[in-house]
Amino acid sequence: LMLLLICTAGATAYDINPEVEACIRKNAPEATAIQHIRLRSVGALLEEKVLTAQVYWKHLPVGTSNLLAVFDEPEDISGSRLLFLEKESGNEIYLYMPALFKVRRITSGRISSSMYGMDFSYEDFQWLYNMPSTAVSEQRPDSVLDGEPMYVFAVVPAEGEKSRYEEVVSYFDKKSCVIRKVEFYEQGGKLRKLLKTEPDAIKPVSGILVPHAFLMRDVKKDSETELTVTAVDVDPAIPDAIFDPARLKERRGIE
Repeated sequence: LMLLLICTAGATAYDINPEVEACIRKNAPEATAIQHIRLRSVGALLEEKVLTAQVYWKHLPVGTSNLLAVFDEPEDISGSRLLFLEKESGNEIYLYMPALFKVRRITSGRISSSMYGMDFSYEDFQWLYNMPSTAVSEQRPDSVLDGEPMYVFAVVPAEGEKSRYEEVVSYFDKKSCVIRKVEFYEQGGKLRKLLKTEPDAIKPVSGILVPHAFLMRDVKKDSETELTVTAVDVDPAIPDAIFDPARLKERRGIE
């Protein structure tokens, strides 16, 4: 995942070491990526829920990016699609459900809602793929995680943004410059969610290091969701047409 790469188009960055930023960015695709992901959660009654999807990400020349998630399972949501369009005027999110044969827009008031009952909200998914275009970033003092030195960065949503979070703090391993932990703080500095990567699941793909296993914990609900990257294609050709909201009902152009 292109997790929290510090700066995006329209973002403001304070006191970020250019060498550190370059080290972190070297682990990102140049322009595109296709990922196959698996989301797994276990409810209070120990019932298991599993979602799988193909995620198409494309960085645009203007500095923003688009993302499309096409869900394969479970059967009741198979073929549904989530489209995220990053814009400096405010991101747009569209949802298509085959059962309804209708495309609807996710409003700013609903971006904090759970995505298909998982511990990831629509907003969380944007953060994972580095789409907070108006956020403000800064480098914080270095820290230590599990005995390893870390670079620390804080990203603050722009004033007026409809965000659940007051700030999002990310930790990058100094040796590999790969994301290791992300803390999501609600208003008042309360830790709401915690995302961790599995160090043993960080693998080289096409010359970059890609985490393949994450665990998202909702501190308030005391629940967890595993996110596993089962396959990655770095910088493949992706047609712009698949990011058109008017074509979400079609499968044309999606492999």
